[in-house]
Formats: sequence, C-alpha cells, structure tokens
Amino acid sequence: GHLFGLTKNERFYPVFDLKWAPSFENSRSSAFSKPYFELIKSFKKKAKEITIATDYDLEGEVIGLNIMRELLGRKDANRMKFSTLTSDELNSAYHSKTNTINWGQANAGVVRHTLDWYYGINLSQIISSSVSKALNRYQPMSIGRVQGPTLAILAKRELEIKKFQSEPFWQILANLWLNKQTIKATHKKDKFFNESRAKNIFTKIKDKDGIILDIKKSKQRVSPPVPFDLTSLQLEAYRLFKYSPAMTLKIAQILYSNATISYPRTSSQKLPTALNFRKILKKLSSNSKYNSLSNQVLSTKLKPHEGKKIDPAHPAIHPTGEKTGNLSPYELKIYDLIVKRFFAVFGEVGERESTRIRLDINGELFKFGGVITTKRGWMKLYGSYANRKEIELPELKIGQILKQNSKLEQKETQPLARYTTASLIKLLEKESLGTKSTRSSIIETLVKRNYIQGNPIEVTDFGMNVYYTFKKFSPEILSISLTRKFDKAMEDVRTGKLSSEEVITAAQKSITKYYAKLKDNTVKIGEVLSKSFVTTKKKNVELFLHECGKMLVVRISRATKKRFIACSGYPKCKFTWPL
Repeated sequence: GHLFGLTKNERFYPVFDLKWAPSFENSRSSAFSKPYFELIKSFKKKAKEITIATDYDLEGEVIGLNIMRELLGRKDANRMKFSTLTSDELNSAYHSKTNTINWGQANAGVVRHTLDWYYGINLSQIISSSVSKALNRYQPMSIGRVQGPTLAILAKRELEIKKFQSEPFWQILANLWLNKQTIKATHKKDKFFNESRAKNIFTKIKDKDGIILDIKKSKQRVSPPVPFDLTSLQLEAYRLFKYSPAMTLKIAQILYSNATISYPRTSSQKLPTALNFRKILKKLSSNSKYNSLSNQVLSTKLKPHEGKKIDPAHPAIHPTGEKTGNLSPYELKIYDLIVKRFFAVFGEVGERESTRIRLDINGELFKFGGVITTKRGWMKLYGSYANRKEIELPELKIGQILKQNSKLEQKETQPLARYTTASLIKLLEKESLGTKSTRSSIIETLVKRNYIQGNPIEVTDFGMNVYYTFKKFSPEILSISLTRKFDKAMEDVRTGKLSSEEVITAAQKSITKYYAKLKDNTVKIGEVLSKSFVTTKKKNVELFLHECGKMLVVRISRATKKRFIACSGYPKCKFTWPL
C-alpha cells in the first residue's frame, strides 16, 4: 500500500499547496507502515539500483514513484510488469524489466490523487464546518469528485420512487396442468386497467376449455461468456452468492496474493495467447475437482470467446493453475467461479429452443410457452453457474383441447426498483464514474456517512438533504459530466496529450468557485443538514437491561474501531463486555 499520502502545506481553505508525507504520520490506521518505511529507507545508500514491482496500474505507479523519489531520493528506477504472482512470471518480468518507470501512469496517478484531495478535503471541510457550527460539536462530513454524482444518481431514483403513484390493473390467467407442472397462459392484452372489462372476459372464459390455434418454435444460439473483468466478476458473485462488490474484491485480492489468480483490478475482457492456455489447463488438471473439465477444454482449439473491453496493463481475470492450499469457503466459491468461467470461454456455442403457443378460450386469445436447452455447449463447462430456467412442454398439436382453471388477479403498477450495490457498480462503470477498484469503496463511504442504507440502496433523509443542499448551492459537484471530464483529462495525462499542470490548474479554478458558493451559504447549509442529521442518526443497538437498570448497547471503540458491549448508564456504570 501507500507509504506516502498527500497532506496540506498551508492552514487556510481552500487548500491547494500539498506535499507528500509518510502515511504513518498522517493517519493512525497507517501506523503499521512505519517498519516498512524504515526498512526501505535503510537501503537508500546501499542500493546500486532500484526495481519497482508494485501493481501495474495508476495506484501502483504512484506507490512506486513516491518510494523512489521521496524515500530513496532517486529520479527514476527500473520497472517490472506482471499480472500474476507465479514464480515463472515474476522471473520473466524481472529479466525483461524496463529501465524507467511508466511516467504516463505515474503522472496520471498523481493528478488523480491531487484532484480527489482538492475535491474531497476542501468541499468536505466547508460542509463539515457548517454542520458542526449548527450542532455545536464537530461532525465529520464528506463529499467528493465521485461521491457527489453517485449520491445524485441514488437521490434521483429515490425521488422517482416517492413521486410514483401506483395504478391498479387486472390480469386474466388460464392455469394449465401440463407435464406434471402448472403452466400459466395469459390473455394477449396482458394488463387490463378497466376492471369491468377484465371481469366480463373472465366470466366469458371461466371453466371453458381452450383450443390450440398455432405452435411456433424457434432456436437461439447462446454464445459462451466473455472472460471476467473486475466489474463482471463482482456482478456474477452478487448474482450467485449475494457477495457485496467490496467483499468480492477483497477475496479476489487474497487469491491474487496467493498466486492462484491473475491481477483482479482489470477492465480487460481479453485473454492473450501469451498466457499459455495449455500450460494453465494442465496445471488445473492436476486438481481432481477440475481434471475432467480441464481435459475437455484441452481437446478444443483453445480459442477464447473474448469481450470488447481492453486494459493496457492487464489481461482478463484468470486462474494461474498454481495449487490453492487451504481456502476459506468464501475464497473457494470465488476461485471456483473464476476457474469455471475460464473453462467456459473456450466452450462451444450453446442452443436453446423456445416454443410459443396461442390458445383460444371461448373467442379470447391467450398465450403461453416453454423453453429448453437443446445443446449445452459451454454451459457444461460453466456447470451450475450456467443453469437457466427450463420449461419443458409435452408434445402438443394444433387443434388440441386443453382443460384450464381461470383466475382473475388484481395487481398494482410498481415504481422503478432501487439500485443494489451490484447494479449501482454496473451503472457507475457505464457512466465512467470512479475506477474499477474504487467504486465499491465509494458506496461504503456513502454508507459510513449515513447518506444511504440497506441493499437495495435507500437514500436516508440526511442523504437527501445533502443532495438538495448541493443541488441548490453548487450543483456542479453532483455533475456526472464534470467528473467524466476530469477522468478523460487524467487519461490524456497518461497518454501524454495533456500536462499534469493544465489539469490541476483547471481543478483549482473549479474548486475555488464551488468553495466560495458554499461558504457564502454556511449558515443555511448548517441549519438544513443539522436538523436532518439529528433525525436520521443511527441509534445504538439495544440488547437487554443491565443489573444497574440501564440498557446494554453495542458501541464502537474510537481507538480500535471494534464493537463492544457497554452500559448506556456510563459514566455512572462502567460495565463493558467484549464482542
């Protein structure tokens, strides 16, 4: 991780004079990094040359840059590039290292850190100050370059849901007993918003037999899936296991550190042939769990079905074939998913057959259908992860009479669904907000600040008021286009189209303008946010009465951040209990 972090070099806000300082000096949570700092520092005079071997992305390049420049006093260093921590690839990367770091990545990384600091610290300071004055105590608040637009997306969905007015409608169903299963045929109109019309048709068809008018069958090709990038892995893990995106990333990082999978923070859906698929598959075949599937894949042409997304630094996520050792149940699930996905991308195209049937019930048209998999192809390799709904119909003929049991159901139109953590990450990627590795942490920060809660995600009253505040006094902070513009600028810094100074100067002008607007309205902001903060502040989890007569509650230690049980009668009762 980072041995250095940005800190301000002046007292007054907005702050633009920054410097890199040791992380352990800036934050208690980074105290663990001091021994690493001291160890590397001890090599300053002894080392003849330096090789940077951090993750090959913007964050990794900044980590290496600061150690090289701030700690060891060097202007440049050798650079290794690798995507797995296998001994073969590390040796290869060492012997083919470049004699300079990736300055495009380094400069873009420094710009990102600087912009995030400018937005996060300066704007968070002014709203924290506004709320703290109103509450008469310090209350940390936060808003950021990506936090703002993310909160705006969620708040707009919340407003749509609250404004939505449900409308009653009726559905007429004909329940058929086919193939020992109930198949529902629906009226061709589907939804009736006129109750009397629906009831008339229901009376007309009640207890009447149906006659099959026509049967149409069609076949659809089902292409193999593409290799995992980080976002698609997070989405699939949520779909299958209900793991949060943050949890999936954490597990993937552990698997990468153990050399069992490739670098997970990638946006690539490509698997270059240089990876040596045959070698990976042969290693996987030594695992009895994957022996049969590995051999099936080895018998193919070994041509992966790839997606469109590319990443200049890393290939798609794939297993290395190295022995896994003892994995936790959570790690095992993610590992198995990555291995099966790797197998599946080499599989054959599958095939599904759909059947659509029209049924006449006393002059009213109904429809129903079925779908079956006729050729599993790649689905055999993906195993249970590829399971799809199968509705197998018996052999039916045109003119055949079917018994049916009619039903009239009243329902209500529903508003748009709230975002889940997984669907929100998918949208953030589509809107180019944040990075593949920061999106889940942005959501976690919004939760910590009590702006949002639950999954599906609901915006709290406090979060809505934060949204209204910025919308009124500085709407640019909520703008997707502004954030996207700066992300594009950072990419131009990486490729050399723009200089770091141009982007940072533009950001300083923007921040100065936004800060001034917020400062002019400090009192109003404090009044609005302090009221909603008090009403939406999370209550302590209450357990049961202590012998002193007060309730035992769950608290969080300021020092360790761990939870413990304490008496709400503190300081008179000092009873505590570890969790």
